[in-house]
Amino acid sequence: MQQRVLAMLVVLTMLLTSTVGCLGLIPAREAVEGFREPAEDDLTYQKIDVSHTYTSLEIQPYTNKSIFVVDHSVTEISIYFKASFTFSDIFPQIENNTRYVRATLTDSEGVIQWSVDVSSDSAPIEEKLEPNPTFTKGDWVLDVEARGIGEETLGLIHDNFNIQLTITQRCVQYPMEKSCSAD
Repeated sequence: MQQRVLAMLVVLTMLLTSTVGCLGLIPAREAVEGFREPAEDDLTYQKIDVSHTYTSLEIQPYTNKSIFVVDHSVTEISIYFKASFTFSDIFPQIENNTRYVRATLTDSEGVIQWSVDVSSDSAPIEEKLEPNPTFTKGDWVLDVEARGIGEETLGLIHDNFNIQLTITQRCVQYPMEKSCSAD
């Protein structure tokens, strides 16, 4: 009989101490977490768009430097490039110094991961960079230098280019939260 009373006292003590004050919050929180839906893996996309259309008959320079951060969650970097130089099929550039687009994508260690140097029409180019086995972590730089001409009166001459980077990141989407977190 004394063992039964002792067992009941132990159970009663555990029950009272686990449901009182701060200690009672721990099992209550665990119970609520048990009702929550599980987290799901998801992907987010960061886009960087560098494009320009020239509007002056004088050769005009254009420069742009875009910096983005690559961390452990980046799974792919996609690059889209297209350039158009009016009359380049009729009057090809002998040297690549008058009208051109030069772009480089450099990782945080200074290694060029992608580059292009064109002075005539360029059909759309799509390339994907994938980790091997991981991307170099840190600040990556897309550096663009270009020159071209254009005019708006008749709309016949309009050098232009378009570069789009899409950085794909793996993240965890928790239920009832709008933002995705990179875990």
